[in-house]
Amino acid sequence: MKSVSYTRMSDATRQDFELLGREGAPFFSAVPERIIAAMGSLTSTFVGHQISILEHMLQTATRAAQEGADEDMIVGALLHDFGDLFAPHNHSEFAAALIRPY
Repeated sequence: MKSVSYTRMSDATRQDFELLGREGAPFFSAVPERIIAAMGSLTSTFVGHQISILEHMLQTATRAAQEGADEDMIVGALLHDFGDLFAPHNHSEFAAALIRPY
């Protein structure tokens, strides 16, 4: 596997960043698959609730779709609590940062 020439970001060259862009393309394009796989870990129940985080996210996205929301809103509804596993106190910002580039 090819690798960059630097050990400190301040020493990185244009060629290093071009290499990362080329070599990283498959990793970047697989983000949706990694999100879907990680959603499978959200089967635990919210503390004090009767349904899992995943069930809640799916219900929210389903309701958005049934109400005629556009694709961006449905994806936002689906992933709005995705960050609960990793950042329970700022999960909405986590989800927003996750989907912002798309």
